[in-house]
Amino acid sequence: MGPSNEHELAIARVVDQLSLDGKLFPTAVPQIVAALDFMMSRTDSEFLVRYLQWRMANPIPKPPQ
Repeated sequence: MGPSNEHELAIARVVDQLSLDGKLFPTAVPQIVAALDFMMSRTDSEFLVRYLQWRMANPIPKPPQ
């Protein structure tokens, strides 16, 4: 599941950063939207929901410390 345009890429970056920080929850949607510098379209919102669900099911592994 990957982004196909600039808006989707921006959404994926915010979601991925929350995942890396261990702060990715379904309730993070308002925080994600607030971090974006554009008004989301219906298709952007649909991508956000799909990507958030996918990323929660496929978390980014933390690098070894």
